[in-house]
Amino acid sequence: MPPLDPLPDNVKLEEPIRLCVAADMLPDGSFGRQWLVVTDETVRVYATMDGDEPKLRLELPLRELESPKAESVVGGGVLEAAHGDQTIELVRYTNAQAKRFAFAARALEKWAKGEEAEEQEEEEQRCPRCGLPLESGTRVCPACLPRSRTLLRLIAYLRPHWKGALALSSLALTGTALGLVPPYLSKPLMDSVLAPSLPRPLPERLRLLGLLVVALLVARALGALVGAAQGWLSAWLGNRITHGIRCQLYQHLQGLSLRFFDKLQLGTVVSRVNQDTGQLQSFLVWGSQDLATNILLIVGIGVMLFVMNWRLALLVFIPAPIVGLLSTGFMRIIRRYMHSFFHRWSRLNAFLNETLTGLRVVRAFAQEPREVARFGEHSGDLASIGTQAERTWAVMFSGMSLLIMAGTLLVWYVGGRDVLFEHMTLGTLMAFLMYVGMFYGPVQSMSWLINWSSRSLTAAERVFEMLDSELEVVSTDDAMAMPHMEGRIEFDSVTFGYEATKPVLKDISLTIEPGEMIGLVGHSGAGKTTMVNLICRFYQVDKGEIRVDGISLKRVRLEDLRRQIGIVPQDTFLFSGTIAENISYANASATREDIIRAAKVANAHDFILRKSDGYETLVGEGGKSLSAGERQRIAIARAVLHNPRILILDEATSQVDVETEAQIQEAIVRLVRERTTIAIAHRLSTLKNADRLVILKEGAVVEVGTHDELLAKEEGEFRRLVDKYQQVSRVRAVER
Repeated sequence: MPPLDPLPDNVKLEEPIRLCVAADMLPDGSFGRQWLVVTDETVRVYATMDGDEPKLRLELPLRELESPKAESVVGGGVLEAAHGDQTIELVRYTNAQAKRFAFAARALEKWAKGEEAEEQEEEEQRCPRCGLPLESGTRVCPACLPRSRTLLRLIAYLRPHWKGALALSSLALTGTALGLVPPYLSKPLMDSVLAPSLPRPLPERLRLLGLLVVALLVARALGALVGAAQGWLSAWLGNRITHGIRCQLYQHLQGLSLRFFDKLQLGTVVSRVNQDTGQLQSFLVWGSQDLATNILLIVGIGVMLFVMNWRLALLVFIPAPIVGLLSTGFMRIIRRYMHSFFHRWSRLNAFLNETLTGLRVVRAFAQEPREVARFGEHSGDLASIGTQAERTWAVMFSGMSLLIMAGTLLVWYVGGRDVLFEHMTLGTLMAFLMYVGMFYGPVQSMSWLINWSSRSLTAAERVFEMLDSELEVVSTDDAMAMPHMEGRIEFDSVTFGYEATKPVLKDISLTIEPGEMIGLVGHSGAGKTTMVNLICRFYQVDKGEIRVDGISLKRVRLEDLRRQIGIVPQDTFLFSGTIAENISYANASATREDIIRAAKVANAHDFILRKSDGYETLVGEGGKSLSAGERQRIAIARAVLHNPRILILDEATSQVDVETEAQIQEAIVRLVRERTTIAIAHRLSTLKNADRLVILKEGAVVEVGTHDELLAKEEGEFRRLVDKYQQVSRVRAVER
């Protein structure tokens, strides 16, 4: 879409605005505000001069402009155009807006000639609050993420497993308590057993030593058992929750309109289902457990330190605020690095998915070196930001280790003096130092765990964002069950566009009778495939209504509608599996006899038997082990077994040779009997058997009639298409 910045408040235009771009420089090169406004007839420039309200600075007729171009100058750029025999500067701007005004120049050139402008490339999306770049297809910003809301939503998934969650919390508390026992037992071990100056007899000291060692062993053994149980239960609980979220997400994706997938790269969607849920799973299984354990340890050890010696405990806590401040500052830097890292990782995944899917095209045009270089650029960006993040981590951990060591040495010195002056026993100091060593470990790891939690909550929010995407095409609560359809289809003033401002179909009205075969004819982009997409209700119409058997599609249950529509697409897609499984895809309960009968109707039985494993032959991913004609006939067999009331043939013979086309045509003749059929074909010979032809041009119906009726119109659109087709056929014949 062209940029549409808001107009100044005092500017009111009655005519529709094609384009409005705000510039950040004035004509004299100083910083200020200008607006380039393009309507159907004029080009206007408004500017704020001397701090006043925006005023009209320039107005020119759109059709009189020639050669508009965006030129680079020192410190920015200038948009200029020829008018008569002079070149006029329209607006100046900084380099930050160069891309937008380059598009404006191209659009002006097209509009001045009376042509349609191209689509603007999608600009990098940034968070409106903090300005950080956002991953393609998402509005979730990790820096501004409402973590409490996301965490509460995650906790809601615990409700079905509340008993397991309660047991896990109990185990965490028990494990933390058991972990605090060994350091405390070292105090009587040193003071009552090992101190050489004790008056206690040796047998008694030996007996106490045995008891303390057994107590230590029991505490460690119980701690190990509780840890194992905690890990086992955490793994089960985390995986169950993630499994539920992943299944819910996939189910939601199945219900989303194709309009949703038109706006996103496939790699981005796959990344949400795999990468984001995988990261969420790691956090739920291990991260949340470690986070809870560390928090409990910090609290528990802190209490024990103050109980044993509150003065020394204060010394331990002196470096803690500094460690916290450093962690917070470094975390902000690392969070930006990590967000950029995952953003670039997602782009690399999308690029990899695209190039591997189009590998045949890459090799056909010998573009392997180019794609390798592009991959290297994406991977290099990822490596660069990863290096910066790791270096920041290294600096942070080194600084924190130094602070922790300083705190420990301070305790050694002050505590050692207390022991020498007999204000504290050696056992108390040793137990205290053991607690200090245990205390700084969780403090140091908390920064990493908080960062991991932040990334995991960001991943969770991206998953929730997709779950919250509105289901555009759904069955309403009062939807009617239609297990049997006659097949009458009515388009009533239907208007539709994949983008709201660019309609593909314009006020289409058409009635197709039950059992009638209709041929849709028109140039590429006329709206033929869009019509059948709307019949299948892959999209929702913008205006008007489509009815089947007199009932609006919006009031028909989706499963009933699609169960009675069969499609033989131009680009046949087969799933990985056997030929039999692909034929029976729409009817999983079909018997082998049903599958063979459908294959015979589709003229597929003979070539299937010639395969090494017959109907059990594996077709490979996408059916690539089969020829285009074989895939097409399997698609027809699939439609036969589906037994639809409404049949859609979308360029069913466009990719096959003459002999295969004849076999497919024969199969189609059998398939269309007693079914409402809509056929799209560029080969006009395919449509001779149609009852009526509907001729589309630029999204509108321009002619309707039989093949002979339309061919008899000397100035008709169908006659023009036939003549052009015949000319192309003669040229091809001469070339051969």
